[in-house]
Amino acid sequence: MANRLSARRPGHPAAAVVLALVAAVVLAGCSSSTTPAARAARHAVSGKITAEQGSTWTVLGTDGQTTTVQITAATRFGRLHQQSSAAQFPVGASVRVLGQPQGTTITARRVLPPLATRPTETPTATPGAAPPTTTTTTPPPTTTTPPAPAADPNQVAAGAVSAANAAVGAHPGVTAGVAVMDQTTGNVTTGATGASTFESASVVKLFTIVDLLHRSETGAITLSPQDDDDITRALELSDDNAMDDLWESYGGTDTVTEMASLAHLQDTSAPSDPDEWGETVISPRDVLAVYRYALTQLNPADQKTVMGDLSQASDTGADGFDQAFGLLEPPRPAGAEAKQGWMSDGDLYLHTTGVPAAGSRWIVAVETKQPGSDDWDTARSAVNDITGALTGGLARAST
Repeated sequence: MANRLSARRPGHPAAAVVLALVAAVVLAGCSSSTTPAARAARHAVSGKITAEQGSTWTVLGTDGQTTTVQITAATRFGRLHQQSSAAQFPVGASVRVLGQPQGTTITARRVLPPLATRPTETPTATPGAAPPTTTTTTPPPTTTTPPAPAADPNQVAAGAVSAANAAVGAHPGVTAGVAVMDQTTGNVTTGATGASTFESASVVKLFTIVDLLHRSETGAITLSPQDDDDITRALELSDDNAMDDLWESYGGTDTVTEMASLAHLQDTSAPSDPDEWGETVISPRDVLAVYRYALTQLNPADQKTVMGDLSQASDTGADGFDQAFGLLEPPRPAGAEAKQGWMSDGDLYLHTTGVPAAGSRWIVAVETKQPGSDDWDTARSAVNDITGALTGGLARAST
């Protein structure tokens, strides 16, 4: 199974058939922590509430399937820091329901708004999972001017981080953390904010997926073709349904604590509410440590899986959210590889992490916490300014 994902890329149906056949043979002869029957049952559904009859709701999922949701006295509503009630989820609202599935019915353990719903908003309908948006990249201009001598990379990184932190001051109420890793030397520059902690939002998807790929390489688990598809959707589309499936099937918070041990993370802690993977606590320097682990400890096929999927990050997430900000701000640099994160939990969390452009020696992490009274466009603008100051400074170093 060491090369299990070497050909797992979208657009290669023949490779997908081979992968499915190989997976079938392996599953026939190997044990797995998740049986096919258990894996087929989705523990979460995201979609639009189309009917409510007492404690029985009907939800049209983003996958086009209809699910009956049973509300019980034990059902909780809202997030840990943003509690609500059933009245906050009328017919027509978009929801994310976690619970125990049985056929086309799920008994709700938790009913949540989409991650991007701000506290002042009523959850609105999400018509379906948005397909990846085709991104037009602008090639770098040709020049006949000889390049200037390369500056000292450590000084460049320190200056870039300092410039990014200074850019935060132009955005009142914004708290940001910034860190940079030199892929050539492994040096990490944190400045004054690189160890600051933030709720992870969807950036934790990277943590969970890298941990699962590690477990697969050691033989601790066997990932199915459905798991492979969930990995792709979680990285490219930041698909919450895909993450819910991986999180529920493979230990949830264990994927965070194990990743913290593997990559020697210093500031990361699993969410106190195991239903809320987006409330994992992370820092910019820990995000870079996860990238470093993926690029130095995973086998080449799995490295290609992670970074290849991130290179295909869509402009629009599966929930319809515009994730073309920060490292993906238009016009997107050719070869950018990014895991974005967004969440509203009383405050707005907006993060951008990854490789700024093809051939870059840098991996960067910018995490922000912004006032809940702001709108998402204002939040994106702040991240764009901070990220632009950072990558602009880094561009002075040779690749």
